[in-house]
Amino acid sequence: MVRRDEREIEITIREGRKRQVRRMAEAIGNEAEALTRIRIGPLGLGDLRHGDARRLDESEVSALWEDSAP
Repeated sequence: MVRRDEREIEITIREGRKRQVRRMAEAIGNEAEALTRIRIGPLGLGDLRHGDARRLDESEVSALWEDSAP
């Protein structure tokens, strides 16, 4: 069995997909084994589980509009 040193990094991107992060890791000789989205724009996901949804409150909707303004 080959033991690999484990490393954890945090990357923030404004646009893109998980595929982009995986390619960035591969470009420097690493492999992204697991990726976890922790926020979407100004909204933190908190305890929201994979596949779950919830209604946004008015302040969250406003924050999304502000974040999307040019």
